[in-house]
Amino acid sequence: MTKKKHLKYEALGFVEALIAIMVVGASSVVLMQIAVNTMQGVIQNEKIDTMTQYALEGSEIVKEIARQEQLTGEDLFPDNSGCYVPLTESGTYTFKQGLDGNILYLEADAQRSEYVSSAAINEDFFRIYCFEPYSVEDRYLSGNILVGELNSDGTITRGNNVKDYSYFTVVTR
Repeated sequence: MTKKKHLKYEALGFVEALIAIMVVGASSVVLMQIAVNTMQGVIQNEKIDTMTQYALEGSEIVKEIARQEQLTGEDLFPDNSGCYVPLTESGTYTFKQGLDGNILYLEADAQRSEYVSSAAINEDFFRIYCFEPYSVEDRYLSGNILVGELNSDGTITRGNNVKDYSYFTVVTR
């Protein structure tokens, strides 16, 4: 009789071990999901930080172009409201030129896909500066620096995609 009791206890130990493995497996899945969500949050925060830096840099470029225009009297700033691509190359501040040699003009109400490739600042992000109509007498010009990811639709922050970043700036003319 004692032999049968011993076998019964061994079987219960095996079942307990299986239950313990299932509990550990389930908690591992939960912990992995927490880790994935944390990493996605870190990636999103890093992208938003980078986009903020690009927006601030774009604002400084636009302000410097306006300052150079005031100092030199040259016509460096676009006359028409709309969107433009601010650039800095080798210490020179300018707006991107189109194939015709004039400042590249992008429609303010254009579809995002129409200006993203023209405004790429590297392999990951684009940047444009859009401003409203103004008169020649206006001393201040308000506009937005828009920065976004090239491989995203820019409408929502979810997963590894981040919503386009808009930075309001005022330029003294």
